[in-house]
Amino acid sequence: MFRSSRSVLLATMASLAGGVLVAPVAASAADTTTQLSATQMVAALKPVAAASVAAAEGGWKSVVTLAGDSSPVSGTYVVDPSRGMAYEQFRYGADNETAYAVAGKGLYRSLPDATSRAAVTMMGRPAVKYVFSPDKSLTLDEYLKDGAPTPGSVLSEDLDNAGSRTVHDDGSIDYVQVVEDTTVTLRVSPAGTLSGAHAKTGDYTVTLTYTYGPQTVEAPAANTVIGEAALNVGVWYVHLPAEINQVSHFSATRARRAARGATVKVASLRKIVRREVSTFNTKVQLKMIKVKNIHRGVRVYATNPWTHQTFSYTIKASGKKVVVVRS
Repeated sequence: MFRSSRSVLLATMASLAGGVLVAPVAASAADTTTQLSATQMVAALKPVAAASVAAAEGGWKSVVTLAGDSSPVSGTYVVDPSRGMAYEQFRYGADNETAYAVAGKGLYRSLPDATSRAAVTMMGRPAVKYVFSPDKSLTLDEYLKDGAPTPGSVLSEDLDNAGSRTVHDDGSIDYVQVVEDTTVTLRVSPAGTLSGAHAKTGDYTVTLTYTYGPQTVEAPAANTVIGEAALNVGVWYVHLPAEINQVSHFSATRARRAARGATVKVASLRKIVRREVSTFNTKVQLKMIKVKNIHRGVRVYATNPWTHQTFSYTIKASGKKVVVVRS
């Protein structure tokens, strides 16, 4: 599941504010500030949570950023309940990851690494930007619970501390409390919904904003998507030269050890090589590597179906040794 550089952001946010993520507005002379006990803070935020959850049912969008002494991190979430879809994008330095969740269908995520990108290029599909993982049991609620800063989740995390409430002229409210060494400010809109949050500790600042209302999320175009199973096949063929080399030399080592210092028997060598090749093919769920008997041993070979390049090794018994040669 998509969550790599995203996990960097979420882990940092959790360490900063215990899971809490529009910078606070400076109080003016007309603002009214009241000190709240922990019990009063919980009571004040309860209707905010209820109103925010209700507003989010029609759709919502949030933007979260982390700034500090390292590369900036940012994330965007867009939730479209009418279509049962969600979109998220994370930027961390030069990395950019995107995912689309579709309830009852599965997850689209950006190609995870350079090897995956090399695979689709090798397969003659350079337009592919996403891999699709089918999951008919996927629900939007379950997906969002897996780390998305929903308004309800933000308002339920470690916010039972004493603090202050500042009511502004426009009807918006700031709730401020300190969670260990982090100052957390929650901004509530005049409508009573969570509109943003701000957490600061040391040189690090996390901010989050919310927009409520219908959103439109559409899945990636078909020509930009590859199935997970198909991508896995391509990735294995990208690794083919290294894999066939490893299988060949590992088989030779096994055959030599099986001889226990005696002469390596050709029949034993062939049996061991075929077993190792079968184990590898089962692991990758492909009949990728093949074995053919030759004089005093076997030839192990495989052909890339896209490049049509064949890689092969001969593995031969030679007295107490086993000789492996790329052929």
